[in-house]
Amino acid sequence: MSDTDPPAEPAGSWTHSFEEDIGDVEVYRPTATYAFPPSRRGRRRLTFTAGEVIESAPGPDDRLEPRATLTAVGSGRFGGSTHDDAWLDVVEAPSEILKIRRT
Repeated sequence: MSDTDPPAEPAGSWTHSFEEDIGDVEVYRPTATYAFPPSRRGRRRLTFTAGEVIESAPGPDDRLEPRATLTAVGSGRFGGSTHDDAWLDVVEAPSEILKIRRT
């Protein structure tokens, strides 16, 4: 893959590994296979399906609740339906790590 190739499109469920965040880049790991360390703060989750991503976050009782659904608007880019919604750009997506940047 060259520097000009778009990142691979992620699929499945990814959980925020906030301990690994670097600056404005958020790091996610595969939900089903990564051994996350214990955390008192909840972890957000991104679930990628065909053409969209659903973001879930811990609710008042710590169970995950859907917070936003973003639609694919380009290779590695997802956005909401209004101008105020967040945008999510995939920075890197090999099989065991997902790096995103919010804009």
